[in-house]
Amino acid sequence: MDPRWIVIVLANGLLVFLGGQLNHYLAHLPVSVFLLGLFLPVAGLRLRFRPALIAVFLSGLVADAARPVPFGSSALLLALLLTVWHAIRSRLPRGGVAPAIIGALLANLVLFFAQPLLLGGAVAGSATLGRILVDFGASQLALVLLGPWFFALQEQALLLMGVNLAEEARQPGGAL
Repeated sequence: MDPRWIVIVLANGLLVFLGGQLNHYLAHLPVSVFLLGLFLPVAGLRLRFRPALIAVFLSGLVADAARPVPFGSSALLLALLLTVWHAIRSRLPRGGVAPAIIGALLANLVLFFAQPLLLGGAVAGSATLGRILVDFGASQLALVLLGPWFFALQEQALLLMGVNLAEEARQPGGAL
């Protein structure tokens, strides 16, 4: 059995937990962070479509369990973004951290602003524009700071399971 999607889901579950802890510690400040954009880069740039889709869909369900959104909504948004990502990934650079960070920032932008639509008008309308912008800025900053660590964590976890994405990328017909 291919362990790729399991490793990605477990790493993303860890990110959901750590993001929740970070938001707990930020609770006394008028700011929170949203890190779902980090779910996509390794899956979208480095895995084949099927294991990547399974990984981001299940990761979205894990994230939805910890958030006040309709269950499955993040999973569907992540699956949609992954599908778009895979459609254009042949034109994207796939090596290094910078393309992954830029992709995560763009994915986080889409997911962050789709969130109020998922919450409905009454809940989303209670947040002020200033609060939304502060949360978005803090989320993007946290994503840039945590992204390199998180991507390395995923790659190292895959290596522990015997999957070397860098080696596969060099082989003809590899995962990339």
